[in-house]
Amino acid sequence: MNSTPDQMKIFLSMLSMQLPTMLVCLVACVLILTKWTGRSRGLLWALLGFGSVLALCLVWPVVFTIVQSWAIHSGQIAGRMWAMTLLSLVSSVLHAVTYVFFLVAVLAGHPAQTTANPPPFTPQR
Repeated sequence: MNSTPDQMKIFLSMLSMQLPTMLVCLVACVLILTKWTGRSRGLLWALLGFGSVLALCLVWPVVFTIVQSWAIHSGQIAGRMWAMTLLSLVSSVLHAVTYVFFLVAVLAGHPAQTTANPPPFTPQR
């Protein structure tokens, strides 16, 4: 892998693996924006979640291609594997953050539960 065409092939290959996720995120963002009322905090968090997943789908292939090219061109692939491990860890943490956004969206979208006792049961005649 000594040429730019090889790097482009790797990038396009990785980007093509992200296409289904990108499509779902784009549709979700469009739906959220069309349902936006300004009052729903849950929609804001959902938009943050889908937007961040979309950003990861676009940025991750670029970063991975750059780091992989750097590791291979240095001639010390085994010595540079720490960079791939670090990238995997960062990717995992960023994906976990998106799941937190989705969790907050679900929790923010529901009305708060009241702690009042339910009305007493009255049997019907």
